[in-house]
Amino acid sequence: MIFKYLIKSSAFFVYGIAVFLFIHFLNISYVADIWIDWFLNDLKSDETYDFIIVGAGSAGVTVAYNLINAGYKIALIEAGGAPPWFADIPVLAPLFQQSPYDWQFKTIPQAYACKGLTNNQSIWPMGKILGGSSRLNYMAYVQGHPSDYQGWFPDYTNYTDKLKNFISENPGWCSELCDAILGGIEELSQLKFSSQNDENEDILDFEKVKLTMINGQRWSTDKLLSNKNSNDIKVITHAYVEKILFESNIAKGVKFTKWKKQFNLFANEGVILSAGTIGSPKLLMLSGIGPKHDLQKLNINVIRDLPVGKNLMDHILTGIDLVILNSSLSVSLPQLLQPKSIIDYFLFHQGSWTSAGIEIVGTISKANKHFSIPPNIQFMIIPVGVSQDNGVVLRKAMGIKDELFQDYFAPLSHQTAITIAPVLLHPESLGEVRLKSSDPFDDPIIDPRYLSHNNDILTLIEGTKFIKKLINTNAMKALGASLYNKSLPGCESNIFGSSEYWECYIRHITLTSYHPVGTCKMRSVVDDSFRVLSTKKLYVIDASVMPKLPSGNINAAVIMLANKAASSIINSRVRKNNKLLYFGKSCKNSITEMFLPDSSHKNVCKMVPNDYY
Repeated sequence: MIFKYLIKSSAFFVYGIAVFLFIHFLNISYVADIWIDWFLNDLKSDETYDFIIVGAGSAGVTVAYNLINAGYKIALIEAGGAPPWFADIPVLAPLFQQSPYDWQFKTIPQAYACKGLTNNQSIWPMGKILGGSSRLNYMAYVQGHPSDYQGWFPDYTNYTDKLKNFISENPGWCSELCDAILGGIEELSQLKFSSQNDENEDILDFEKVKLTMINGQRWSTDKLLSNKNSNDIKVITHAYVEKILFESNIAKGVKFTKWKKQFNLFANEGVILSAGTIGSPKLLMLSGIGPKHDLQKLNINVIRDLPVGKNLMDHILTGIDLVILNSSLSVSLPQLLQPKSIIDYFLFHQGSWTSAGIEIVGTISKANKHFSIPPNIQFMIIPVGVSQDNGVVLRKAMGIKDELFQDYFAPLSHQTAITIAPVLLHPESLGEVRLKSSDPFDDPIIDPRYLSHNNDILTLIEGTKFIKKLINTNAMKALGASLYNKSLPGCESNIFGSSEYWECYIRHITLTSYHPVGTCKMRSVVDDSFRVLSTKKLYVIDASVMPKLPSGNINAAVIMLANKAASSIINSRVRKNNKLLYFGKSCKNSITEMFLPDSSHKNVCKMVPNDYY
């Protein structure tokens, strides 16, 4: 026991120094990229492109990739810079949060939630980098439930194959916890817990997480552009877009700042906002599209009165470090720091450094012989708890109060604590994004109003109670699993394990799953073709247009949505122009068929016949 204590204490010391050096190295890399960009870039103002895309994240790069393949000339504008070479190492993901590659957004203090977080504020990491949040996320590929897309994206399955070459069916590294969890789920499924009524049965759907990973390395959307001809796309980094340029209600271009200078760019075919659930509504409102009353108070000229910024939704999770094991796992701080782990990664791209953090995702849903109901609760199985790095990185990334960490989490630092986190998939609490001022460099006001609807609490309480059922299975008992039964500070007056206790716990430990959507809601702000209502040549294509959250991590849905949106734009141009659409630089064949959005043809000329419409 003393030997294990010394090993872990030594690991904490080495890890703390390594993190300190790495964070400074991140800062140096970011500054170096700015200087390289300044030295090599030949940017000129007033240039014209076919399309301007604002935001080079999961959606923006995907749209750019499709439009380039369709023969359009693109300007892609990103506020961040290029990723450093080590950004492909999966295990380093948490270290990029709160770095220059992160927008470092925070919500305003929450009235009903986040009581265990500093100032009752939730930290919202978002990628400020080529690749966007696909560079900062934990790479989970989850398609969700078919009913998630009914009414607004019914043909989503047409776009699922777009990602199949970038998905690892097995996690880069799965600890002993994987088999234990899946074994426990199998036991519970055989018992058919809580399913006395066969007409309304609980369905447990748990599996090893699929990852956007290739050969043990992170795959992110910016890699789609690695082989693109620079004549087809102009990638402008470290550029802060301030405003959309309008002529009446027609989007003509954008104004942005780079190197402390202002530039204008213009677009013949359209301006596409892919700046994310926070950035896109902010830019629309700064440009005069948003709630009339709010914009007038800030002396912003109103172009269109639309509910921009409303309908903000996010998956929230709780339950971190609630389970203790009496055995160590192969994903732990001492394991990660072993020379063998480092050698395995850099020589073979395998081993514990390929860990994405999440090992298993699962849902509980109701189903009978006639239909299945989309799940309202998801579980993320994470083998390393917030206590396991002694508060060096994860505590800060989550924003947990210092005193709470020291009193509640720190006692677990020399034990093996894991997280079986219940995630609220379909919250009834809705928030909003508002402008703080008319200054484009001010962060917006982000208010998700977490847990303002009581049904959200009831769902998460059921999720925490499921954890106890799972760890009482034989498979989990084999790892010595038990519930951490220390009362959370602030909840001591409630009986541990009661519904009242779990409600108090959840209102204190309320964490984002990094999945905000909805602020440019389809059919309220944009139409089914992703065009901003009552405008011309202006589109929003990112998670902000989703009218509701999917039943799982959102990155896959965002990329599928972006492929659909790009196809819609391309097809609309075919209908409008009724002319040849080129793929590549030459046209080898002439065929009369409509452009198929899921095709990958290159160097083929396609034409819509004159009498098609």
